[in-house]
Amino acid sequence: MAGLFERDGKVNMKFDGSKVKKQTLWDYEDLIKKLQEVLAYAFVQEHYNHTMEQAQGYAKRIRWGYLQDRGDKSAYIDTILAHLEKLQALRIGAYSGFVSEVATRKQCMTFLQRTDFDFDPLIQVLNYLLRWVLPFKTPARELVDAGNAVDAGHLEALKKQKIGSNLDVLEAGRTVAGRAQLSSATGIPLSFLTALVHKADISRLAYVRGKTVAHLCGGGYDSIERLAAANLAEAEERMDAYYRTLGKSAADFRSVIPLSWMIGGAKTLPRVVEV
Repeated sequence: MAGLFERDGKVNMKFDGSKVKKQTLWDYEDLIKKLQEVLAYAFVQEHYNHTMEQAQGYAKRIRWGYLQDRGDKSAYIDTILAHLEKLQALRIGAYSGFVSEVATRKQCMTFLQRTDFDFDPLIQVLNYLLRWVLPFKTPARELVDAGNAVDAGHLEALKKQKIGSNLDVLEAGRTVAGRAQLSSATGIPLSFLTALVHKADISRLAYVRGKTVAHLCGGGYDSIERLAAANLAEAEERMDAYYRTLGKSAADFRSVIPLSWMIGGAKTLPRVVEV
């Protein structure tokens, strides 16, 4: 087995962590920690903890939604689908159990020896799970105007409730009752919390972070539902008009994350926010 593991005879393996980091940008332990941290959220368990069969269906949705079945990334999804199909044949269960089974380097090597699954595909699946499937955890401050005294005060009130990330916001405020309870506990207006929850919801889009969320909201696409329902041509006109208020144009942002890609992604995501 070439690549990230080097075999010595038939049994011994040498773990090459530098190759893991090159593929994922993280050390193996950090990669697993990030995955387990996100998978611990109740809403993630409910909406994202796919079995390998469900994972194949979701990968096809990603290919159709985000990627519109075009380009090199579409071929990448086909490769991931082949890995997921093999994991299903190996009777691997849901994502959370799979990640736990390979949680350490030693467990990973044991898994590979037991299943004869290759390491390169394993890392590809874990990296795909982090970057394309699961929502990425980011600080809640990216979703507010931290330079605004009122927003900063609301952010501090949320921190006192141990809400410091976009995923914390969704966990606490994804339901109507949850938002009402949070408003009562913090004194934060319900309107602010609702808008913040929708921003956190948009941040579930793959590779989308706070600045992009702010731009989408500035252009009038302030919820996943509105973005998913958008007509591309109309959305491009609206976003271009918004960008011009900033002294820029849509062309300045088009190469970063294409609007068609984000609309397709919004159609792909599971619905987690109660409206």
